[in-house]
Amino acid sequence: MTAPATPRSFPTPGDVARRVDPATAFAATAAAAASARAARAGTRAERRAARAAVPYTPVALSAAEGLAPGKLTRDEHFRKYYVFGVRRSRMPSSARLLAHDLVWRAGHHNGRISPNARPAPEHLAEATGLTVAQVDVALNTLTTRGWLTHRRLTDGPRAGSNQWVLAIPAAALEDIRAFLSTRPTPGHTH
Repeated sequence: MTAPATPRSFPTPGDVARRVDPATAFAATAAAAASARAARAGTRAERRAARAAVPYTPVALSAAEGLAPGKLTRDEHFRKYYVFGVRRSRMPSSARLLAHDLVWRAGHHNGRISPNARPAPEHLAEATGLTVAQVDVALNTLTTRGWLTHRRLTDGPRAGSNQWVLAIPAAALEDIRAFLSTRPTPGHTH
């Protein structure tokens, strides 16, 4: 097996934890804090202008932090960022196809798939054109790379069952934010 042509922008479970230079981490944290302060001030248009004035610097994350679910801000829509992140990921095409199918079955604000609406692998295979074995491998890929998590329900009629929750890994979210900050927003002058 050969190495990828370009380095990955976010870690996988096989990556070794990276050591971060404290000065670089402090600068990234300070820039993120300045961006957060600017984002809290004023109307949505003012927040957009403030974000455009402050260039986004991705936060340096360890491998474990990069695989943990990222936290979206108030102005970031889950479904939009999930679909965009899956497109930018370097996952196999079968995993990306399955992720696109699952995102339309999930709640658009939080990515949760109700246990009674969770499709069987046979239904996912029929919907995507993959085999059941390919669906199983794709589900495993999505789970190990942080794009799909399982949450045990503790109350209600489905207590004890697992709920699928789509998530955007923190490193992928940083990659999305950095990429989107370089693109001009349609309808706005920069």
